[in-house]
Amino acid sequence: MSSALAVAAVTASLKDLLNDGLMDHDLSTIGSFTITAQPPDRVTTGATESNQLNLFLYQVTPNPGWRNIDLPSRDGKGARLSNPPLALDLHYLLTAYGAQDMNAEVLLGYAMQVLHENPVLTRQQLRTALGGAPSPVDGSILPGPFGTLSAADVADQIEMIKVVPVFLSSEELSKLWTAMQARYRTSMAYSVSVVLIQSTLAAAAPLPVLQRSSGDRGPNAQAAPPPALSGIRPAVSPSLPAARLGDDLLVFGTNLFLGGTTAVFESMRLGITQELPLSAAPSANQLSVHLPSIVENAGGMSGWGVGVFTVALHLVQSNTPTWVTNSVPIALAPQIGVSPLNASVGTVNLTLTCTPRLQAQQTAGARLLFGSIEVVPNSVDTPVDPLQPTTLQFSIPNVTAGSYLIRLRVDGIDSLPVRLVGSPPVFNFDAQQMVTVA
Repeated sequence: MSSALAVAAVTASLKDLLNDGLMDHDLSTIGSFTITAQPPDRVTTGATESNQLNLFLYQVTPNPGWRNIDLPSRDGKGARLSNPPLALDLHYLLTAYGAQDMNAEVLLGYAMQVLHENPVLTRQQLRTALGGAPSPVDGSILPGPFGTLSAADVADQIEMIKVVPVFLSSEELSKLWTAMQARYRTSMAYSVSVVLIQSTLAAAAPLPVLQRSSGDRGPNAQAAPPPALSGIRPAVSPSLPAARLGDDLLVFGTNLFLGGTTAVFESMRLGITQELPLSAAPSANQLSVHLPSIVENAGGMSGWGVGVFTVALHLVQSNTPTWVTNSVPIALAPQIGVSPLNASVGTVNLTLTCTPRLQAQQTAGARLLFGSIEVVPNSVDTPVDPLQPTTLQFSIPNVTAGSYLIRLRVDGIDSLPVRLVGSPPVFNFDAQQMVTVA
């Protein structure tokens, strides 16, 4: 594959091909001429116009045949799996300029003949034009800081580079020259395909297969449809928009079974992965999973985070690889402690504790919902001790008498200020998340 210099290398090779091709013909009758690769607006025209052929790369488009030739280059976590090529088609405008009558037409005619007789840039032509492998481009073709870098690897790419004439309509030519803001001269368009640019960064390399399954018995076939998840929610009520640590969750799906199955909770944003055991649920096609509270597992204070988690089941059976189901989302809401619960009219100062702790990227977006008012924290303190919650300080000015519901919003997820009471259970606001101002 080619390096990032491939585009410049192709332009340089075409320029060299045209120069050699015209030199092979006797053009002494028109005088000296030059081959350039400049934008047309930088070519000198008018009374001082010289004999010149200009090759201008006016457009680069993706090659449809190579665009999706490889498998995805990244896995679900963004790690590099392979280096798929960047496949490009280059579109050139070949323009002739003349110091005298007919000189431009002569130059353009010979140039078109050269490209017609060389519809493919051979590997030897590329190596010759670019200095020959492994010699680097010497700067006379690729100027500036690229003069010491090798571009000859374009000659070794798997696909040959083909030159095809493109006959633009008068409307297309008019739009093109208007956009370039240059004086129109007789031109011919060409499409050069395909240039394959590929990175040389390290990628994953799978190990060779020595045997198929244990004892080289081959794969195990299972006739039943694979397990699939359709949703997950708090077991206590389908009306809750999020779960909290300490809650039981119901996992819904088809063809679910319990033996050797675990639930894996993952948050790409927070970099958190937790694996929990499953238990039977009251109904068919359901499984239950318990989110340990901080009392049950103190490490959950920093091991979990407020945010949206994807949940997938990992099914482990003997003599078969681990089967991973599709993922379903669930939000984990913060649990808060509010102090004080009684305040005086005027400025109300509140201290909130947040469980689980806030991650560093979440502190800037944390907000207090005081009744219907959104308040920015005065300070956010996450202690060094991973077993301690995050503490947030808020000041709410000009508060009048009344009862105010308190919620903490983190990454768009609000704490749940409700609890189920009575039989049958109904939702009531939690008194521990109500501030009374008198």
